[in-house]
Amino acid sequence: MPLLDTTRFDHLGESEVLQRIGALLATAIARSGRLQTRPAPNPQCASAQPALPVDPWELVNDPLEQQLMRYLTLTGSASPRELGSALGLNRRTVARKLARLRATGVCEVAGKTRAARYRLRAEFGGN
Repeated sequence: MPLLDTTRFDHLGESEVLQRIGALLATAIARSGRLQTRPAPNPQCASAQPALPVDPWELVNDPLEQQLMRYLTLTGSASPRELGSALGLNRRTVARKLARLRATGVCEVAGKTRAARYRLRAEFGGN
C-alpha cells in the first residue's frame, strides 16, 4: 500500500471527508501540546479596570538590548549587519539580542535572511 492512497476516501461525501480532516487536525494539535485551554473568566474580575498600555522600555533591562532599541528608534529599521557595525557587536550577540527583543514583542522583522530588517513595534495593543 502506498503512503498516500488518493482513492481511499472516494466513497465518502465531502462533509464526511472534512469532518475526518478536522478530527485529525484536532488530534494533532492536542498531541503537540500547543492547545491551551483558557481559564474560565472570574466574575469578580469582570468589573476590574482594563490593563494599562505597556511601555516597551520597561520590558528591556539589558544595556545592549537598550542600545539596539535606541539605534532602531533613531534609524527606523536596520539589518543585523548594520546594527552590529554601528554598535561594535559581533553577529552572534546581535542575533541573540534581536531574538530576545522579538520574543518580548518589542521588535519585529520584515524579510528573511540577508534582506531582513528589524524595527521597533509601533502598536502594542496585543499586550
